[in-house]
Amino acid sequence: MAEMQSSTDTTTVFQRLDGYDWDHDNEFQAALSSILRSASTPEQTAHLTVRARCYYYTRKFRTPVNFEAYQQWLQSQNDSDPEPQPAASSEVAHPPSMGEAPPPASFAEICALIAEGKPIPGIKDIPDTVLEGQGTQAQAPRRKKPWEKDAPAAPTPCWATSN
Repeated sequence: MAEMQSSTDTTTVFQRLDGYDWDHDNEFQAALSSILRSASTPEQTAHLTVRARCYYYTRKFRTPVNFEAYQQWLQSQNDSDPEPQPAASSEVAHPPSMGEAPPPASFAEICALIAEGKPIPGIKDIPDTVLEGQGTQAQAPRRKKPWEKDAPAAPTPCWATSN
């Protein structure tokens, strides 16, 4: 019985999340435009939009939203509804083409993201690990320094030479 009620509760949360007026929430739209600067494909844009909605809804209404479960719910809604949902398609921004770069974030926005510990859009996260055992052994012999050039085995002293 508890599982049935929990399923009903999550469906209600998903319906409220889906029915929320995202287009007129200025705070969400500002954050979303900042997030979508790093999107390069329409699929990535749609994914980031849904993820941002879940995060924002959880934060604003203090109602936890399971992102994976919400995606499954959306998929089941799309499978049963032959028309695409207008809310998702109306705010999907077109990513910039290869010739035009996204506008840079302001210095204040970047400082705020760093202070909050959030990733900066457009910056690739490279782990600071060292790969051990991946190097190769040198194949050529070590080159000698100029002062290490081959010298005669034993120089002949000047007094030993015959004139």
